[in-house]
Amino acid sequence: MADGLSNLIYGVAGGGFITFIIKITETYLVAPRLQESIDARKKLYLYARPLWLACHELEFRLNSIIDKINEPSGPGYALKLSPKNASSLDWFTKEGYYVTSTAYLISTVACWIALYERDVVFLPFVNKKLTTEFFYLIEDFKTAISSKNSILWFYYVNGIGDNLIDKGTNHPITQSEFSYRLYKDELFRDYYDQLFQFLHRVADQEFRNTLEETIKNLIKIKEFLEKNKISIKMTRETYTKIPFA
Repeated sequence: MADGLSNLIYGVAGGGFITFIIKITETYLVAPRLQESIDARKKLYLYARPLWLACHELEFRLNSIIDKINEPSGPGYALKLSPKNASSLDWFTKEGYYVTSTAYLISTVACWIALYERDVVFLPFVNKKLTTEFFYLIEDFKTAISSKNSILWFYYVNGIGDNLIDKGTNHPITQSEFSYRLYKDELFRDYYDQLFQFLHRVADQEFRNTLEETIKNLIKIKEFLEKNKISIKMTRETYTKIPFA
C-alpha cells in the first residue's frame, strides 16, 4: 500500500511538472512565434493589394507601349522626352505626362518591392516555402527589367524603389510629388535620368524582349498573390479603395 501511495504521489508530481514544462513552452516559445507569424502576415496583406495594383498598371502600360510603338500617333515621341526639357511644372501635366507617368509606374513597383524586402520578406512565417517563393518572384522581376540587354541595373532598380518611399511612411510618394521633385530637385532628377534614358531607347524600339520578360514576371507576381489568397484579383471598381496606411 505504501508503494502504491508513493507511486501516486510521484505520478501527480511528475504530471504537474510535465504540465508546467508544456505551459512554459507554450508561453515563451510557441506563442511568441505564432504572434510573430501573425504580425508578418498582417504586413504581407497590408502591401499585397497596392503591389498587385502597381504590377497591373505597369503591365497594362508596357503592353500598350509594345502594341502602339510603331503607330504614327503612338507613344514613341512622348517617351523620348526628359524632365530636363521641363521649363515649368506644367510640363509634367502636358507633353511630359506620358514619359513621367511611365517612369513613375516602373518606380512604384520597385518601391513596393523595396517595402516588402524591408518589412516583410525576412519576417518569420510559418510557411517558409511561401516566403521563399515570393522572394524569388520579386528577384526575377528585377532581373528581367535589368537584363544584360538593358541599360538598367539590378541594384539601380532597388535604388529607384528606395528613393520613391515617402520617408517615415510605408508607401510611395504620389505621382504629383514625383513630378515636383523631378522639377525642383536636381540630384533627384539626375538619379532617375538613367530610367528616362531607358525609356528614350524603348521609343527607338530597343529592349522589346526586356519589356516582354518584365510583363511575364509582373503577371507571375499577381498570380502568386491571388493564388495564395494574399490579395484578390481586383476590378476597376476596387482600385479606388486601396488602403495606403
